[in-house]
Amino acid sequence: MKCWKPVLLAAALALSGAAPAAAAQTAAPVPAVPACAWAPLGHQTSNVAYPDTNARYWLLRYTVREGLTIRLDGRFPDARYASVATYDAHRGSFTGPDGTPSALTDHRLLPDRGSDNPYREPARADGKFTVTVTDTAAGPPNALPLAPAGTPEGAEGTVVYRIYLPHGKFRLPKVTFVQNGHRVRVGTCADALSPGAPAVGAPSGTTSPAGEGTPARPVFSRSGGAGLYPNPDNAYLSAGFDAPPAGQVLVVRGKAPTSTAGDRARPWPAGSVQVRYWSMCDNLWWGPGEVVANPLPGGGVDPGCRSDFDTRLSPAGTYTYAVGTEEQRAAVERVPGVTFLPLSSATPAARHLLILRNMVAAPGFAEAIQRVPAGSDAARTAEVMGAYYPKAAYCGLSVLAASGPEACPGT
Repeated sequence: MKCWKPVLLAAALALSGAAPAAAAQTAAPVPAVPACAWAPLGHQTSNVAYPDTNARYWLLRYTVREGLTIRLDGRFPDARYASVATYDAHRGSFTGPDGTPSALTDHRLLPDRGSDNPYREPARADGKFTVTVTDTAAGPPNALPLAPAGTPEGAEGTVVYRIYLPHGKFRLPKVTFVQNGHRVRVGTCADALSPGAPAVGAPSGTTSPAGEGTPARPVFSRSGGAGLYPNPDNAYLSAGFDAPPAGQVLVVRGKAPTSTAGDRARPWPAGSVQVRYWSMCDNLWWGPGEVVANPLPGGGVDPGCRSDFDTRLSPAGTYTYAVGTEEQRAAVERVPGVTFLPLSSATPAARHLLILRNMVAAPGFAEAIQRVPAGSDAARTAEVMGAYYPKAAYCGLSVLAASGPEACPGT
């Protein structure tokens, strides 16, 4: 996007009694800044990096320079979750030279003097906070590292601001670059708060027709979370799967963790609540990490994510997803306790990828995805998660409709 391209701002320095050449030699460089701040990222814009369709993401790109500080002056949004994180040139999380992690979750942010943080104590949202992105080892409160140790000058870094389930309007942080005594304010991108046009699927020529018979049953394992701007507050299970044969759907069942309710800012931890948020998303296997987002005949989009608040649960707290085509949706939704999850309308026969998220697990939630060692296989993942581990199997839609998910073997 155009607002990601850094530009070097020129500055004039007037020194009394000095020749122009001398002034040029002693002038301190002005920080390199992007043309605008907070380029939007998500399923409605660029649709990369496996976005959750219930989240909003914004990127601020910067060039690593010695002595650079980026100041973010923000207000706490009224939302289920918010965070600020920095990423290295490879789009990965890191720790700074002094061990500082490269992410700050909403409840870890200290409010400015005279303000309150609604994620730390009962308070009204819109209080002020200040985050600094800096290469100083002993940074101020709410400091994020600029880059990993040993990063050369000129390398690229990125700040990502995330909000999940915002309630009403919110403001993006004001951005100021500071270096060598120079302060440069960077305006917000014109399209930062625009929902954008839905990004859907890929050309139909990229489909991979499913083979005859029932494909191998997919299994979930703990994803490593490297690259593509991973959210350190999330832990993920993933399972690749082939499109269900004609007349079948993919059924996925497991126990749901308890989660924070609604879309308002609330203090965390919160009693017996196990996670801040969880979701199951269907994505395309290939390419830059697109989440399914199907255009609907009457307008709008059927997103490929179902979160805790729009997933049907049984009295025992278990969920059942049926992954199928939009044409199968009505039949699936008539089955009590079953939640429909769409295949891509553009490439329904292509290979897909299911991702289960647990966000900000409570310390006492022993079966959370966060407790599974990264890179664990399906057996180890299932051992740690117990009843919370999702099981998947292909099932005839007629069987599911007539007898319910209990009639689908393997789930």
